[in-house]
Amino acid sequence: MLFLQNYWRSILLFVIIVFLSTINTNNLVSDEIHFFKHFDKFAHFTMYFSLSFVFFIENHKSIRPIRKRWIVLDTIVLGIALEFIQFLFTNYRTGNFYDAVFNTLGVVAGSALYFLLRNNGFIYKLMLFKKNYNK
Repeated sequence: MLFLQNYWRSILLFVIIVFLSTINTNNLVSDEIHFFKHFDKFAHFTMYFSLSFVFFIENHKSIRPIRKRWIVLDTIVLGIALEFIQFLFTNYRTGNFYDAVFNTLGVVAGSALYFLLRNNGFIYKLMLFKKNYNK
């Protein structure tokens, strides 16, 4: 229960990413709608950037933090695994090597941003932590 309490934002992002990665979007989004070329790569990058950044911030606040290398490894593995799941288990989604690359780049960028800003109290206020946001 403590894990859920400490990491609810990361868990919510995880569920959203898994949902978006496995649903059939053919009927939801028209092929004619394109925000810009390769918008899907931007979306992959943004999802994994957000997941890794939030995961690191929640981990920083946790009483029993997870080792940082596991956060990076777990989020990278998730991005690659979901591409394999799309390829192997769905006929409406295609696993894509470049999607996995952009997932990984998002994790690296989100992790790097956390390490640049980890001592900045504003970030913890932004995440709605109520007290003791500077360790």
